[in-house]
Amino acid sequence: MEFECLEIVKQDGRFKRSERSRQAIIDAMIVSMEKGCYIPTAQQVADQAGISIRTVFRHFSEMELLYKEITEIQKPSYAKHFIDQDLTGSIKQRIDRLVDARIAGYLQIFHLEKATHALLWRSAVIRHNYRNSQKLLRSLLFKMLPELATKTSTTHEIADSLTSFEYFERLHTFQELSIDECKNIMKSALNDLLANKKP
Repeated sequence: MEFECLEIVKQDGRFKRSERSRQAIIDAMIVSMEKGCYIPTAQQVADQAGISIRTVFRHFSEMELLYKEITEIQKPSYAKHFIDQDLTGSIKQRIDRLVDARIAGYLQIFHLEKATHALLWRSAVIRHNYRNSQKLLRSLLFKMLPELATKTSTTHEIADSLTSFEYFERLHTFQELSIDECKNIMKSALNDLLANKKP
Protein backbone atom coordinates (compact mmCIF):
# COMPACT_ATOMS: atom_id res chain seq x y z
CA MET A 1 0.00 0.00 0.00
CA GLU A 2 2.82 2.40 0.90
CA PHE A 3 4.61 1.58 -2.36
CA GLU A 4 1.41 2.29 -4.34
CA CYS A 5 0.99 5.67 -2.62
CA LEU A 6 4.59 6.62 -3.41
CA GLU A 7 4.09 5.65 -7.04
CA ILE A 8 0.94 7.79 -7.27
CA VAL A 9 2.84 10.74 -5.80
CA LYS A 10 5.65 10.26 -8.32
CA GLN A 11 3.23 10.09 -11.22
CA ASP A 12 1.44 13.18 -9.98
CA GLY A 13 4.76 15.02 -9.71
CA ARG A 14 5.72 14.04 -13.27
CA PHE A 15 2.32 15.15 -14.54
CA LYS A 16 2.65 18.55 -12.86
CA ARG A 17 6.17 19.02 -14.27
CA SER A 18 4.90 18.05 -17.68
CA GLU A 19 2.06 20.58 -17.45
CA ARG A 20 4.47 23.30 -16.34
CA SER A 21 6.72 22.56 -19.31
CA ARG A 22 3.79 22.62 -21.68
CA GLN A 23 2.61 25.98 -20.35
CA ALA A 24 6.16 27.34 -20.50
CA ILE A 25 6.27 26.45 -24.21
CA ILE A 26 2.97 28.22 -24.90
CA ASP A 27 4.07 31.27 -22.89
CA ALA A 28 7.41 31.34 -24.72
CA MET A 29 5.65 31.26 -28.08
CA ILE A 30 3.46 34.21 -27.09
CA VAL A 31 6.40 36.19 -25.68
CA SER A 32 8.36 35.62 -28.90
CA MET A 33 5.45 36.87 -30.98
CA GLU A 34 4.92 39.89 -28.73
CA LYS A 35 8.59 40.76 -29.25
CA GLY A 36 7.98 40.87 -32.99
CA CYS A 37 9.28 37.39 -33.84
CA TYR A 38 6.12 36.28 -35.62
CA ILE A 39 7.43 32.97 -36.94
CA PRO A 40 9.61 31.63 -34.10
CA THR A 41 11.36 28.32 -34.65
CA ALA A 42 11.08 25.43 -32.24
CA GLN A 43 14.62 26.19 -31.08
CA GLN A 44 13.76 29.84 -30.41
CA VAL A 45 10.73 28.75 -28.41
CA ALA A 46 12.84 26.27 -26.45
CA ASP A 47 15.47 28.94 -25.70
CA GLN A 48 12.80 31.40 -24.58
CA ALA A 49 11.22 28.77 -22.33
CA GLY A 50 14.56 27.62 -20.94
CA ILE A 51 13.98 24.00 -21.90
CA SER A 52 15.37 21.60 -24.47
CA ILE A 53 14.03 21.38 -28.01
CA ARG A 54 13.27 17.71 -27.32
CA THR A 55 10.86 18.82 -24.62
CA VAL A 56 9.13 21.14 -27.09
CA PHE A 57 8.58 18.31 -29.55
CA ARG A 58 7.55 15.92 -26.80
CA HIS A 59 4.59 18.20 -26.08
CA PHE A 60 4.05 19.46 -29.62
CA SER A 61 5.23 16.94 -32.18
CA GLU A 62 4.93 19.62 -34.86
CA MET A 63 4.68 23.41 -34.78
CA GLU A 64 1.18 23.20 -36.27
CA LEU A 65 -0.09 21.85 -32.95
CA LEU A 66 1.46 24.78 -31.12
CA TYR A 67 -0.12 27.21 -33.59
CA LYS A 68 -3.49 25.60 -32.87
CA GLU A 69 -2.96 26.14 -29.15
CA ILE A 70 -2.11 29.81 -29.68
CA THR A 71 -5.23 30.45 -31.76
CA GLU A 72 -7.33 29.03 -28.91
CA ILE A 73 -5.85 31.64 -26.59
CA GLN A 74 -7.35 34.44 -28.72
CA LYS A 75 -10.92 33.24 -28.21
CA PRO A 76 -11.60 34.98 -24.86
CA SER A 77 -10.47 38.30 -26.35
CA TYR A 78 -12.75 37.77 -29.34
CA ALA A 79 -15.68 37.04 -27.05
CA LYS A 80 -15.01 40.06 -24.82
CA HIS A 81 -14.43 42.64 -27.51
CA PHE A 82 -16.27 41.37 -30.57
CA ILE A 83 -19.14 39.11 -29.50
CA ASP A 84 -20.55 40.35 -26.18
CA GLN A 85 -21.93 43.66 -27.41
CA ASP A 86 -24.98 45.77 -26.59
CA LEU A 87 -27.10 45.86 -29.74
CA THR A 88 -29.47 48.61 -28.60
CA GLY A 89 -29.37 52.36 -29.18
CA SER A 90 -29.14 54.73 -32.12
CA ILE A 91 -26.94 54.07 -35.15
CA LYS A 92 -24.34 56.49 -33.81
CA GLN A 93 -24.31 54.83 -30.37
CA ARG A 94 -23.92 51.38 -31.90
CA ILE A 95 -21.18 52.54 -34.26
CA ASP A 96 -19.33 54.13 -31.32
CA ARG A 97 -19.53 50.89 -29.31
CA LEU A 98 -18.56 48.78 -32.30
CA VAL A 99 -15.46 50.81 -33.15
CA ASP A 100 -14.38 51.18 -29.51
CA ALA A 101 -14.70 47.44 -28.95
CA ARG A 102 -12.93 46.48 -32.16
CA ILE A 103 -9.95 48.74 -31.54
CA ALA A 104 -9.68 47.58 -27.91
CA GLY A 105 -9.67 44.00 -29.18
CA TYR A 106 -7.16 44.69 -31.93
CA LEU A 107 -4.81 46.33 -29.45
CA GLN A 108 -5.04 43.37 -27.08
CA ILE A 109 -4.28 40.76 -29.74
CA PHE A 110 -2.16 42.99 -32.00
CA HIS A 111 0.98 40.83 -32.07
CA LEU A 112 -0.95 37.57 -32.22
CA GLU A 113 -2.88 38.97 -35.18
CA LYS A 114 0.37 39.99 -36.87
CA ALA A 115 1.72 36.50 -36.25
CA THR A 116 -1.46 35.05 -37.75
CA HIS A 117 -0.90 37.03 -40.95
CA ALA A 118 2.74 35.98 -41.06
CA LEU A 119 1.85 32.31 -40.63
CA LEU A 120 -1.11 32.11 -43.01
CA TRP A 121 0.99 30.77 -45.87
CA ARG A 122 2.45 27.88 -43.86
CA SER A 123 -0.27 26.78 -41.44
CA ALA A 124 -3.52 25.11 -42.51
CA VAL A 125 -4.84 25.42 -38.95
CA ILE A 126 -4.27 29.16 -38.88
CA ARG A 127 -5.77 29.64 -42.37
CA HIS A 128 -8.88 27.75 -41.29
CA ASN A 129 -9.25 29.69 -38.03
CA TYR A 130 -8.56 33.01 -39.75
CA ARG A 131 -11.29 32.42 -42.32
CA ASN A 132 -13.73 31.51 -39.56
CA SER A 133 -12.82 34.55 -37.46
CA GLN A 134 -13.32 36.86 -40.46
CA LYS A 135 -16.75 35.35 -41.11
CA LEU A 136 -17.60 35.80 -37.43
CA LEU A 137 -16.52 39.46 -37.40
CA ARG A 138 -18.53 40.11 -40.55
CA SER A 139 -21.67 38.50 -39.13
CA LEU A 140 -21.28 40.50 -35.91
CA LEU A 141 -20.94 43.70 -37.94
CA PHE A 142 -24.29 43.03 -39.59
CA LYS A 143 -25.82 42.08 -36.25
CA MET A 144 -24.61 45.33 -34.68
CA LEU A 145 -25.62 47.42 -37.72
CA PRO A 146 -28.67 45.72 -39.29
CA GLU A 147 -29.17 48.86 -41.41
CA LEU A 148 -26.47 47.43 -43.68
CA ALA A 149 -28.97 44.84 -44.92
CA THR A 150 -30.66 47.50 -47.05
CA LYS A 151 -27.38 48.56 -48.67
CA THR A 152 -25.52 47.25 -51.70
CA SER A 153 -22.83 44.58 -51.58
CA THR A 154 -20.28 47.33 -52.28
CA THR A 155 -21.36 49.14 -49.11
CA HIS A 156 -21.12 45.86 -47.20
CA GLU A 157 -17.52 45.43 -48.28
CA ILE A 158 -16.61 49.02 -47.41
CA ALA A 159 -18.11 48.69 -43.91
CA ASP A 160 -16.32 45.39 -43.40
CA SER A 161 -13.03 46.93 -44.51
CA LEU A 162 -13.46 50.02 -42.32
CA THR A 163 -13.79 47.86 -39.21
CA SER A 164 -11.00 45.43 -40.04
CA PHE A 165 -7.68 44.90 -38.26
CA GLU A 166 -5.89 45.70 -41.52
CA TYR A 167 -7.50 49.14 -41.78
CA PHE A 168 -6.76 49.90 -38.12
CA GLU A 169 -3.14 48.83 -38.58
CA ARG A 170 -2.82 51.04 -41.66
CA LEU A 171 -4.06 54.07 -39.75
CA HIS A 172 -2.25 53.48 -36.48
CA THR A 173 1.01 51.81 -37.52
CA PHE A 174 1.77 53.09 -40.99
CA GLN A 175 0.08 56.50 -40.92
CA GLU A 176 1.08 56.93 -37.27
CA LEU A 177 -2.29 58.22 -36.13
CA SER A 178 -3.26 58.12 -32.46
CA ILE A 179 -5.86 55.68 -31.16
CA ASP A 180 -8.38 58.51 -30.78
CA GLU A 181 -7.72 59.66 -34.34
CA CYS A 182 -8.23 56.10 -35.60
CA LYS A 183 -11.51 55.85 -33.71
CA ASN A 184 -12.77 59.17 -35.03
CA ILE A 185 -11.95 58.27 -38.63
CA MET A 186 -13.59 54.85 -38.45
CA LYS A 187 -16.68 56.18 -36.67
CA SER A 188 -17.07 59.12 -39.03
CA ALA A 189 -16.68 56.94 -42.12
CA LEU A 190 -19.27 54.43 -40.88
CA ASN A 191 -21.74 57.15 -39.93
CA ASP A 192 -21.36 58.75 -43.37
CA LEU A 193 -21.74 55.37 -45.04
CA LEU A 194 -24.98 54.52 -43.25
CA ALA A 195 -26.37 58.06 -43.46
CA ASN A 196 -26.39 57.80 -47.24
CA LYS A 197 -30.04 57.38 -48.23
CA LYS A 198 -29.14 55.52 -51.38
CA PRO A 199 -29.12 51.71 -50.90
